[in-house]
Amino acid sequence: MKHNFKKILTVCLIASLAVTAFGCSSTSENGNSETVAPQETISLDQTKQSLTFVHDVGTSEEVTEAGGDAAEGAENAEGSEASGGTATTAAGNNTEKASTTSVTVVPATEYVKVTDDKGQPVTDANGQEQTEVVTVTEFVPVTEANGQPVTDTAGQPVTEAVPVTETVVVTEPVENPATFKPNEGGNTSAYTPSYDLCKAYWLDMSQEGDFLFEGEFLIIEFEVNKDIPDGSYPITIEKADIASWEVKSYHPQIINGEVAVNTDVTAQADFPADDFALKVNSVSAKQGDTVKVAIDLKNNPGFCGFVIDVKYDKSAMTIVDSYGGENFVNTAINYVAN
Repeated sequence: MKHNFKKILTVCLIASLAVTAFGCSSTSENGNSETVAPQETISLDQTKQSLTFVHDVGTSEEVTEAGGDAAEGAENAEGSEASGGTATTAAGNNTEKASTTSVTVVPATEYVKVTDDKGQPVTDANGQEQTEVVTVTEFVPVTEANGQPVTDTAGQPVTEAVPVTETVVVTEPVENPATFKPNEGGNTSAYTPSYDLCKAYWLDMSQEGDFLFEGEFLIIEFEVNKDIPDGSYPITIEKADIASWEVKSYHPQIINGEVAVNTDVTAQADFPADDFALKVNSVSAKQGDTVKVAIDLKNNPGFCGFVIDVKYDKSAMTIVDSYGGENFVNTAINYVAN
């Protein structure tokens, strides 16, 4: 099957594939719309996508979309080519294609004139008006936890200033982690991180239901580069779109982790008592080590598809393998219907 994480992403965001592939809408006697049984057989190719990991896809969803539009016309190509990254299936096969584009979201700024206490423009020695860079803000209503607006003693809505953000696209040569040496000359301040994503996606609607399991979910193995400074290197889940058979989209709580190189691991939060959550387990390492970073889950409501983006510093670490965790594999990957 061709790799196509855009298709799986659609399922995880709105689960519309579940409706169109397995049922149609009708009207009951009381006027409500309901889903009826399927009328035709759907091939497994349309309802299953093996667990796949894609590396070097950039640092945000905008990169995927920018490269994905061009990939639509090349849908018969392998997913690593369509996504502009390195695709690795659960079996470990991969093809490489470098990525040099990164997208980040930063506070929006603007230049404003500097004025004195009387509101008059401030000028320099040459008589030129001085300007300064300020963060653009906007006023938004303050709401309670239940979404209701907060009001003052006069009954007027309370607002607060929040920064306006903008997306910045940067294209630059890719540093080779094998030759990048931030410790050269003992100057650790020369180290510059370079973040990228490992995208994992999977779909199995062939069982006409969800998969329930707890514990070990996904595993990514990193080789810690030999020439990086001691310190903490975050491993974070940037996005987790998870879809159920019943056309529900889940966005679990996230507990991020780190690879602590020759330093103490930062204490992590516990899983919530009742809420669906994903946790990146922190690990200790030394330069040159290969470590397994496991992503666990708890309070799983049941799902049949997902797209998960894991961000890491590719100047500090190189992905050497990625695969399903034991609990996920035993429950979903190796599942055989009776």
